[in-house]
Amino acid sequence: MVGFAPPARSVWVAVAVVGLLVWSGLFTVLTLRPEPRPWLYAGDVAVVLVLCLAQGSLVPAEVLGASAGSGWIDMVARTGVFIAQFMLRQPLAMGAAIAIAAAHAMGAGVRDASVVLVLQGLLAAAVVVLLRHGARRADLALSEEASARASARARSAARTDELDQQRLLHDTVLATLTMVGTGSITRDSAALPERAAADLAIIADLRAHPGVARDVARAPAPLDVALRTVVLTHRVGLPPLEIEFDVPPLDLPHEVVEAVSLGVAEALANVARHANTRAARVTARRVGEGVAVEVCDSGRGFDPAAVPSHRRGLRESVHGRMRAVGGSARAASSPGAGTRVVLRWEP
Repeated sequence: MVGFAPPARSVWVAVAVVGLLVWSGLFTVLTLRPEPRPWLYAGDVAVVLVLCLAQGSLVPAEVLGASAGSGWIDMVARTGVFIAQFMLRQPLAMGAAIAIAAAHAMGAGVRDASVVLVLQGLLAAAVVVLLRHGARRADLALSEEASARASARARSAARTDELDQQRLLHDTVLATLTMVGTGSITRDSAALPERAAADLAIIADLRAHPGVARDVARAPAPLDVALRTVVLTHRVGLPPLEIEFDVPPLDLPHEVVEAVSLGVAEALANVARHANTRAARVTARRVGEGVAVEVCDSGRGFDPAAVPSHRRGLRESVHGRMRAVGGSARAASSPGAGTRVVLRWEP
């Protein structure tokens, strides 16, 4: 730029340099913005073409006669060729490179530098094609992976809802049918219409809200209040229990409180239905930031290994619910020694 030897004129060099710097600043600012600006890149090609055609007034004769392409206009021309390949679509990008090479030859005569500009355009175009092809493949792979994850989450959510509904039906409708089938409730029993009405209400709610959103799943809820409600709830068709209750105030995520309280309700229903005792105990203690809840009775007990596979009470209504929220459940029992069910959850 400091080569003011003839035929370069200092005034024209100064005007060209200042104009190029102003354009470069504007180009940089606008290029950093996210939206594409084709007119900006076309304008850059136009600036480079003007400078190449005006070489006779901007570059000394010794530089114009050299074939190495070491003048400052040569540098601008090369940059313009590369920018065009990266910013413009083909074949416009390659057309811009050829136009710059032609303008360079017209302004300084045909030299090796003009040919090199075309070769550089071809090389840059090949690199851009490879980059865009790789980017498209990467975008496609990421899109397919995201779609697969979304499908898996949808299937998991649907399966979770299905299991929740099955557990709820087991605790209500199937329990009523089992009691009818075993003769615990007869046709003339006053408890049968009451249980049937409650079960129908459960089914109607499931039909009205088949996919209830879990917007409050992670919101805190009082476990002690929920368990006290379970203990005080009248179990229609089952004998009443005298329940010792010892649960300290404890807030846990809503989905955990729901799983634990429903699991405890099923455990108490099993005590009333199978244990041949009218006494039970519900206790809870903090475990780190979580909780361990125990439901104990001193009834007849049972052999957990002898429970048939089609019996889903403890398996799904207790163990399944706790697994669904990241917790666990364990039932310890033996014939004649009572039963102890422990529900445990930690974040």
